[in-house]
Amino acid sequence: MLKCITFEGDALTLNALMGYMEKLDKALEDLQKGHTEMPVFVKEGSKIIRVKKEDILYLEGYGDYVKIHRTNGKPLLSQISLRRFETTLSGEEFCRVHRSYIVALNQISYIERKRIRIGNELIPISDSYLPALMNRLVLQE
Repeated sequence: MLKCITFEGDALTLNALMGYMEKLDKALEDLQKGHTEMPVFVKEGSKIIRVKKEDILYLEGYGDYVKIHRTNGKPLLSQISLRRFETTLSGEEFCRVHRSYIVALNQISYIERKRIRIGNELIPISDSYLPALMNRLVLQE
């Protein structure tokens, strides 16, 4: 059985397609301008809290929980695995340095004797993650 194609239906489809293309163009422009920095939403108890990536100092794993240490405010404790956070924070800003730690590279004060200083905290660097960390750093020698 043949379907009857109407101009009105085609026009609606074309308008929807054009709207979609405009949204894609806008998203591409934002991506090129660097406006895609999306916050991370974390569930802590019954609250869902927005955390900006630039506010994260480091993440500390506690089994099935992650403690998010931030530049402002007390740390958040969320029931999510560190591995899941690692995929969420993939990019140039964060690096896993230990089985239990992911650090924000721009928050590192210094590295000495396989330990990282961020604020008042010393974070261990395990042997297995040390080469990846060193590859991520831009060393001026």
